[in-house]
Amino acid sequence: MTVGFRGETVFPECCRHLFRSPELSGVINLERDFLCCAEDYPVALVPIGLLRPHEEVDPSRLRSLEEEILGAGYLERPVLVECETLIILDGHHRVAVLRKLGKTVVPALLVSYEDPCVSVDSWRSDWVVTKDLVIRAGFTGKLLPHKTSRHRLCFEVPEVRYPLSMLR
Repeated sequence: MTVGFRGETVFPECCRHLFRSPELSGVINLERDFLCCAEDYPVALVPIGLLRPHEEVDPSRLRSLEEEILGAGYLERPVLVECETLIILDGHHRVAVLRKLGKTVVPALLVSYEDPCVSVDSWRSDWVVTKDLVIRAGFTGKLLPHKTSRHRLCFEVPEVRYPLSMLR
């Protein structure tokens, strides 16, 4: 964020992706929720209630991750979310832990599935995962088994080390 010629707050170009989802544009306060940019995409605090999962969570992984997060006192990396559909691409377990802890927002890197820089394949040799399959699972609620999809970006997901105490 910078200050413009007339004293107004000017946000980086990456913030345009925050407003590709009508659901998100009405609840994001840029001054409060914008954290940083990763390449051309924003990292912002996003309401958990708006996010759509596409995979199940593993209860045993949930317990161990909760211990890790509580022990660290912060969330190291943002979850990965498709900016138009608000489907969680990576981070289902982190979102579930934060929900269990009573948090209402999560740091999220909002990316576009239209970008060839965002790709998906499977952790499982017996599955073929496509972007269409992920979107269908997110909208229908017929979730894929945990650790089915593997999303990759052509850039690094930034560390945010966002303190739990600052998550509302």
